[in-house]
Amino acid sequence: MRARGDKPLRKLIVALAFLCLEVAVFAQPPSSPLTPSYLPAVGRTFNYRLLVNGEVQAEMTGMVGFAHFAATVEIEQEWQKSGNQLRCDLTVKGGTLRVFSSVGERTEKLGTTKITFFTTPTGEIVDLMGGGARSFDELVGNFDLMATALATLIVPFPKGGVKVGDAWQGAHQLGPTITLTTVQCVEQPTSLPHRLQPLKLRLRYLFPIDALIDPSLRAQTNFTARYNAESEVVFSVAEGRTISASGTIRLEVSAKLPLHQPNQQSKPEQGQQSQPDEQNSGQHESKQQEQQEQSEGQGQPASSTTTTTITPSLQLKVDAKFDLVPAQ
Repeated sequence: MRARGDKPLRKLIVALAFLCLEVAVFAQPPSSPLTPSYLPAVGRTFNYRLLVNGEVQAEMTGMVGFAHFAATVEIEQEWQKSGNQLRCDLTVKGGTLRVFSSVGERTEKLGTTKITFFTTPTGEIVDLMGGGARSFDELVGNFDLMATALATLIVPFPKGGVKVGDAWQGAHQLGPTITLTTVQCVEQPTSLPHRLQPLKLRLRYLFPIDALIDPSLRAQTNFTARYNAESEVVFSVAEGRTISASGTIRLEVSAKLPLHQPNQQSKPEQGQQSQPDEQNSGQHESKQQEQQEQSEGQGQPASSTTTTTITPSLQLKVDAKFDLVPAQ
């Protein structure tokens, strides 16, 4: 009789224990949001190495070519205060580009290029300087730098702070163009020191990076460039900087390149519309006949030079993966 009476009591004790456990778990205060900004990075310089590999498809006036490439790019990032804004100087200090195609292997050195971004303390771009490409190599360097900055090194944050599970959009002003970035905070990595206050973020970008190119050059060549990226970024709130990143990129470029080519077209000479007297008229006709016979004897008809404009079109598509790591 006693054992039977204890059964309901034990069930009640177990139920109360689970209830207390649930209360203890759910009564824990939620983790307080972190407030990321780039202010802790002001006055500091960070060095990164960007590793990119992928495939290029190029089409020019009906001819299509494919190539694989691998690039290593050295990047320096420096933050400074500029009134109520921040100034971020990004410099490609050099790098190597290797291309493998049907015509063989080619290795090129990347030159130095620099772009300056002006941002809010929370990383929304409000203006930029630089990027006026004077050669194809500089254009490639600008694309590398712009893509890296927007997909990894300048992440826009909301002013009210973030916590795991939050998602938001940030706006960048690239010249006359406003672009949006979608960001999601997915976790707080436990593999890094807690003092860094690390956050793992997922970003999606769709950028018209032709806004970086000089408007006169864009108008002259009908130049367009669209850049898409999906990346995962590990960001240190304590240091105000990106620790590492990886992701995929897709670049689509189109342009028409005007080329001027001289073209010889025969055209009879126009005589002057004067009214000479009979003696001068005879001399004039004799001179014309002499010039005509001389031209026929040389086999070269009288002609004038005209110019024909040829506009070959260019289509370029790049699909690649990248990793951004701190430089040693």
